Amino acid sequence: MSFWTIEWATLLAFISANAALNFSPGPAVLKVVGDSIGNGVGKAHASIAGVFVANFMYSVLSVLGISTLIFAFPWLFEIVKWVGVTYLLYLAIKTVRNALYATELKAKSHNKKSAKALFWSSFAMQGANPKSVLFFAAMLPVFAGEGAGMELRMLTLALLALILEYPALLLYAVLGSKASALAVSKRSTAIMDSVAGSALALAALMVARTSLQRDH
Repeated sequence: MSFWTIEWATLLAFISANAALNFSPGPAVLKVVGDSIGNGVGKAHASIAGVFVANFMYSVLSVLGISTLIFAFPWLFEIVKWVGVTYLLYLAIKTVRNALYATELKAKSHNKKSAKALFWSSFAMQGANPKSVLFFAAMLPVFAGEGAGMELRMLTLALLALILEYPALLLYAVLGSKASALAVSKRSTAIMDSVAGSALALAALMVARTSLQRDH
């Protein structure tokens, strides 16, 4: 493997692995779906950005070699993970509660979140996701290979991963928004908000069930 380039076979394997992961309903997908249901596709891009920034953060940590500390002290990451899970469950419960007890007007307005809130909640969720750590901190070096230029190849693959993930998350955001558009009555609005809250809760549970110790 040369300094600047990545072998075609390795690149195709990386793209295939990303495609399989990106279109599988994981925590990031569920988070984006839940956010798009309550806030629309436009604001869901803030949620997507939060996922991307967390992923790229772990890519940079991997390039700098700092990611080895995460695997050396997995209990520290477990604390981060459970803080993220707790926050997601809080958002899920709040969303479902608003859907069940608010009036139609409040149900449509109160559940709207700012782009900043969507960004940071998605960043917290993905930052606490062990599978994100494992892929970007452990798998990138495998695909990048050893030797001169490894760091550059890792960053190139990290950027490619974000590019490949965007169409998948956008598709799920559009589907979530389209489903939400069907909610025209108080009951249907409450149902869609409950679905959004359930998606957040499921994302939290998926993150909670994984760990660095068990998966690494």
